[in-house]
Amino acid sequence: MFLRLLKLEWKSFFRSASFGKGISVKILLGFMGLYFFLVFLSLGVGLYPLMQKIYPQVEPILVVNNFLLLWFLGEFVLRFMLQNLPVLDIKPLLTKRIQRSQIIHHILFKTSYSFYNILTASVALPFVVGYLNRDSFSATGLIAWLLAVISIVYAVNYFNFWVQKRFSNNLKALIPFIVICSVLIGLEYFKIYSVSTLFGRFFDSILQYPLLALIPFGLALCSYRVTFRDLKTNLYLDAYLVQGQVVQRASDLSWTNRFGALAPFLQLDLKLIWRNKRAKTAVTMCMVFLAYGLFFYGNPTYDGSGMLIFVGVFMTGIFVINFGQFIPAWDSAYFPLFNTRPITMSNYLESKALLMYGSVLLLTLLSTPYVYFGWDKVYVNFACAMYNMGVNIPVILFFGAYNRKRIDLSHSSMFNYQGIGIAQWLVGIPLIFGPIIIWFSTRALINHNTANLVLIGLGIVGLLLRKIILQALAKLYKEKRYAMLEGFKQKD
Repeated sequence: MFLRLLKLEWKSFFRSASFGKGISVKILLGFMGLYFFLVFLSLGVGLYPLMQKIYPQVEPILVVNNFLLLWFLGEFVLRFMLQNLPVLDIKPLLTKRIQRSQIIHHILFKTSYSFYNILTASVALPFVVGYLNRDSFSATGLIAWLLAVISIVYAVNYFNFWVQKRFSNNLKALIPFIVICSVLIGLEYFKIYSVSTLFGRFFDSILQYPLLALIPFGLALCSYRVTFRDLKTNLYLDAYLVQGQVVQRASDLSWTNRFGALAPFLQLDLKLIWRNKRAKTAVTMCMVFLAYGLFFYGNPTYDGSGMLIFVGVFMTGIFVINFGQFIPAWDSAYFPLFNTRPITMSNYLESKALLMYGSVLLLTLLSTPYVYFGWDKVYVNFACAMYNMGVNIPVILFFGAYNRKRIDLSHSSMFNYQGIGIAQWLVGIPLIFGPIIIWFSTRALINHNTANLVLIGLGIVGLLLRKIILQALAKLYKEKRYAMLEGFKQKD
């Protein structure tokens, strides 16, 4: 049965409706994975000479042992944020005559060859191989050390899933763990008591007494067993639900009624942003990237360069880029219903444009504190904002007509590549490089001030022709709506 489940996984991967269409994304992820693997492998190869250079009086592996606890804590935090148990894959199996224990063993086995497990091993293995040619420690001790490190990696792997299932819906329960970690970090920082040193001494002892490696191995088995029992107890479709009734209060969006026929669309988009993690992440990233200018404005090297245009377009238009590139995929769940209702496509697109206009204005106002670095920075941001509203918003709506990838709003926001197609890769070229080329060419031919005025002028022209542009886009969307409907039916 176990091999049969693996065979089904293999078939589901290659028979997925999105396999051919999303092959470019898979290739990109493959190259990214290969890049990080090679980076960590290079770190493992160069770790011995690096430690020897920094700490010439201490054996390198003993130095590494003192940092192992920090490494594993960082790995746990990374896994907690990014790695999820593929629970959705086992839901179809719950209706079949398959033992629950077999399903759980299968799903936990899938996580054993996770990419996160490979990274630490890619550092530890070449580090140990390089040590085998030296007489500092016995081969048995080094192999035991490697086994202990990999065992801790798997212990963290399974423990992460248990923590996620137990505390993902009740973050308050994590407060005691956070307090304990904070106390230990404080003791470490003020050099009162070093937990990392104690952890490192244990790994030092493994080099002398290899049998001690059975302790981390047993810890990995225990974490597997705990996670297995917890999943088996809660292996139901309605498991991990929060008990009790919670009163949800909807936000008052009556102020949008002043926009007339656009109000229902604006309310749906605002509710989407408020309730969905992935859409909310797009807004959160806007606040984060507002600080992007700090990396450039304080550096005189970039004064008068095209990099300031990149920063201005990026800061004032980050919501347009993050949210706008997935129009109309955000509405893919009910896009077929939308096409059966007496709703004009022009109103739909105008509401999307209005939402993005508001985001550009808000981000422009929030970026005004950069006046500290000079009025010229605010002037450039204003020029970029006008260009975003008049040119980039119509451009991103144009590429949306070629969007064929659906978005399932119930999926996680981390490492979620749903909705990403060829249109999302191509749209970045005119959005980012278009204004840079226009500004740089005008500045080279005339001057800096005229280049800013050209961007502002293009933005004003685009805003004046807004009605005509949106009507043309609405016509394009109507022509492409059947291809969109067909694409949105495809599920990963």
